[in-house]
Amino acid sequence: MAISGTWYLSGLWPPFAGAVQYLLQYAQYYQLEGRIVSGYRSFAEQTQLYAQGRTLDQINRQVALHGTGGSVTDAPAGSSAHNYGLAVDVEGRDQASILQLARAIGFGTVSWDPAHIEWPNWQGLLGR
Repeated sequence: MAISGTWYLSGLWPPFAGAVQYLLQYAQYYQLEGRIVSGYRSFAEQTQLYAQGRTLDQINRQVALHGTGGSVTDAPAGSSAHNYGLAVDVEGRDQASILQLARAIGFGTVSWDPAHIEWPNWQGLLGR
């Protein structure tokens, strides 16, 4: 398979996991290489990731750093699609092509995060 890390699919919302599998089949068809490096995240894990690269003041003020200064996410726990099984992160040789393919078939992405793929308008599923 051209994409590794598919064990991350097990924690995803089943319709999203199916859609990601569809994306992976397309990636395989185009011989794209990459790996899923993140899927579902607990609130505790999201809190730890959000704190990376931030001062306590930046955490309290929820300052967006867009991946600078060692930060890895701008989403505090509860505001990330990962917390609901509605996002994956993909890295690897063909990361940009995989994200371009994901956008082309309807997935959402985050402009500053080159790894992030999410269910489009995922907040609507949660009534937000």
